[in-house]
Amino acid sequence: MVFRFLSLCFFFLFLECASHVLTPTPIQEETFQVSKQIQWIQKPTELVLKNTSFDKIFIKLSLDEPFLSVSEIETISKYRMASFKFEESIKRTCSEQTVDSIKKEVGKITILGKLTGKNCSSNYQVNFVAKSDTEIEFKITVSDENLNRIQFVYASQPDEKFFGLGEQFTYDEFKGKKPFFFTEEQGIGRGDQPITTGANLLAGAGGNAYTTYAPIPHYISSENRSVFFENSGYAKFDFDHAKKTKVEFWDFQSEKSISGSIWLGTSAKSLIETYTQKTGRFPKLPEWAYGTWLGVQGGTEKVSAIVKQAKDAGNPVTALWIQDWCGRRVTNFGDQLKWRWYADENLYPDFKKFVKSMNDQNVQVLGYINSFLADTDPKKPGDDFTNPLLTEAKTKGYLVKNAKGEDYLIQTVGFPAYLIDLTNPLAVKWTKDLIKKNLIGMGLSGWMADFGEWLPYDAKLHSGVDAKVYHNRYPVDWARINREAIKEAGMEGKIVFFTRAGYSYSNAYSTLFWEGDQMVSFGTNDGLPSSIVGLTTSGISGYALNHSDIGGYTTISNPLKNYHRTKELLLRWAEVSAFTPVFRTHEGNRPLKNWQVYTYTKPDGTKSLGDEDTVQLFAKIARIHFALKPYIQSLVDEASKTGLPVVRHNAIVEPEDKILLNYKYQFFLGDDLLVAPVVESNEIVQDVYLPRGKWTHFWTGTTYEGNRKIQVSAPIGKPPAFIRVGGKSETLIRSSLESIRNKN
Repeated sequence: MVFRFLSLCFFFLFLECASHVLTPTPIQEETFQVSKQIQWIQKPTELVLKNTSFDKIFIKLSLDEPFLSVSEIETISKYRMASFKFEESIKRTCSEQTVDSIKKEVGKITILGKLTGKNCSSNYQVNFVAKSDTEIEFKITVSDENLNRIQFVYASQPDEKFFGLGEQFTYDEFKGKKPFFFTEEQGIGRGDQPITTGANLLAGAGGNAYTTYAPIPHYISSENRSVFFENSGYAKFDFDHAKKTKVEFWDFQSEKSISGSIWLGTSAKSLIETYTQKTGRFPKLPEWAYGTWLGVQGGTEKVSAIVKQAKDAGNPVTALWIQDWCGRRVTNFGDQLKWRWYADENLYPDFKKFVKSMNDQNVQVLGYINSFLADTDPKKPGDDFTNPLLTEAKTKGYLVKNAKGEDYLIQTVGFPAYLIDLTNPLAVKWTKDLIKKNLIGMGLSGWMADFGEWLPYDAKLHSGVDAKVYHNRYPVDWARINREAIKEAGMEGKIVFFTRAGYSYSNAYSTLFWEGDQMVSFGTNDGLPSSIVGLTTSGISGYALNHSDIGGYTTISNPLKNYHRTKELLLRWAEVSAFTPVFRTHEGNRPLKNWQVYTYTKPDGTKSLGDEDTVQLFAKIARIHFALKPYIQSLVDEASKTGLPVVRHNAIVEPEDKILLNYKYQFFLGDDLLVAPVVESNEIVQDVYLPRGKWTHFWTGTTYEGNRKIQVSAPIGKPPAFIRVGGKSETLIRSSLESIRNKN
C-alpha cells in the first residue's frame, strides 16, 4: 500500500503550502482492533487512532498533506543575559512524504515511508504503542542523522482549546497562538510599554508573550486529550490553524527521535493526575511553611527588628528568608548577592547561632543559592571580591566549558560568573556536599535555588551531551541535585527549596516553584496580572505548588519612566498571594525605591519606604492566608497524591462554563474557593463572574446565585472571594473565615 505525497511549493517551517496526494487506486476504509477499546482506522484521506468507549480520538493524521517534514538547518545562537536570539541557515529540506507500509499488530501500529526533497532523502518510521486503553506512546525516527529539524502535523478541532504548556504569563489558552519552548529569562516587560522597548534597546532583554523560565511541551485540550513530548530541544507549537496542530523540534537527532505520550480522560483533572503519575509530584510542605515568609536582608540587626515589628502587628511570621546570607554586592542593577555559597560573617556574625535564635522564636530561616560561581568584576576598579569556591571549581574542572575548552565566562547582570557543569558526577557531588555543609549544616530550613536557564547554546559539557538539548534539562538537574542533598542529609520533608527555572520532570524534584522576576507594576504581561496567569497555566502541567514574590521584583529607575513599587501594588499583590500555597515577600532589586511591608531606619538615618498603616494592613492580609492553612494544607496533601494544583485554572474546575474562561484573572483555590482579585490600580469595586451553583461572599456572608456577573466592594484588605455552597470543603473554609472575621 503506497500513499504518495507531492509538495507543490517550497517547504519552510510553519508556512502554509499547497500539496496533493497521488494514490494509484482508491483506498478502501480498513479498521483494526489495536486493543479492546482502541481502533486503528484507515481512510483514503486520513489515519486515525481512536478510543471506542470514549468515542474520542488519540490522534488523526491527514493524508491531504505531509504529516512529517524534516530539514537540515544550521543554527547560531546570540546569547545575552539568558535572552536568546537565533540565526538559521537552511541546508536542505525533505518536504515530500510517502507512506510505504503500515504494519498492524495487537498493541502496536508502525508506519514506514520516505521523506524526500532536493538533495534530500531519508527513511522514517512512526510507532504508536498502546500502553493502556487510554494511553498511547508515540515515537518518530528518521534514518538520516544529519536532518536535525522535524515538523509533525496532526488534526485538531476548530473549537478545541489548549491549556497548560508549563508556566506561561500572557496567555492562559493557546488556540490561535504559536508558543515556543526554551527556558530563558522571562524578559523585562514582555510587551508592556515603554519598558519592553527600553529593555530591548539597552540589552535585548525585553522578552515577549512566550518567554518563560519554565515551559513544558505538554498540554490538555478541551477535548479531554493530553499530549506530552519527551524531547528537550528548542520547540515550537503552532495552534493557529483551525483544523491542525503543528509541532516542531530542533536537534531531535541528538535524542534519536521525537517521542511522547497521548492520554484520553474523562476530565482535565483525570488527565493531570495521569500526566503527573508519569512525570512526578511535589512532596508535602512542612508544618512551618503555611505562615508568612518575610523576605528581608541587610544584616542581623535589621532582619531581627523587622521580624519583631511584624509579629507585634499580629503577623503570623513562621519563616525569615534572607537572600543576602552569603553577602551583599551592589551593582548597577541594584542590590545583588555575593555568589559564593557560605555565610557572610560581616552581615551575620555567628550565623549558625543567629539561625538558632530565630528557630527558638518559631521562625525558620531560609537562604539562597544558585548554580553560578561569581568572579571579580573587571569593570569595577579595585573590586576586592574573592571567591575561594570558584578557585576550587576551576582547579578541579567542575565548570561548563566554551567551544575552545576553556571555562565559559558568562556576563550576568552586574558581574561575570561561571556555571557548574551538572553533567560532571564529581561536580555534582561537590555541589551537594557544599549544600549539606554550608546551608543545611548552618541550620537553614530552605533556600531559593535560583537560575538554571542560563546554559549557553554552544557550551561544552563533561558528559558530551549536546548543550542544545541539555539546555532545557539543566534546571531539572539543578532541582534534582538540591533534592538529593536534602535526602542525603536526612532532612526530607523538613526543608523547602524553591526554583524558578524548569522543564519536563521538574515536578519530580522541586519542592516548590516561584514565578521569578515580575515587574513591580500592574502590567498585564509582566506585572501583577501576569503572576496569576503563571499560577493557573503552570498547575496544568505539573507545577502544583507555585507562588510569586509579593510586590514583584524588577525595579527600574529611568529618566523616561520609573517602575517603583507603590503601596497599593504591594498590598494588592499580597491579596492575591493570600490564596496561594506560600505567602512570601521580596524587597526587590532596589529595596530603597520600593514600598516595603515594614518600616525601618538605618543607623545612618536612611529610611525605607513604608508606613505603619502598611504594616497593619499587611498583617491583616497575612492572617487571611494563615487562617486558610487547614484548607491549603488539605490541597497540598491532595497535590502530593494526585498532582492536582493548589491554585486552579477555571478550565479545570468548571470546564463547561465558556463565559468563565474569559475571566483569566479569576482563579480557584482548590475547587471550593473562587478568588477574583483586583489587578488594576485605583479600583475599589470589582466585577466578578460566578459559575453554576450558589456562592457565599467571603466577607459579607451574602449568598449569590451563579451563572451571572456581579459587582462587589473591594477595599484593600478584603479581597473578593467566594465559597462554593455545598462544596466538600465549605465547612472547612467557613471555619477558617470565622477565625479571622473578628480580627480583620
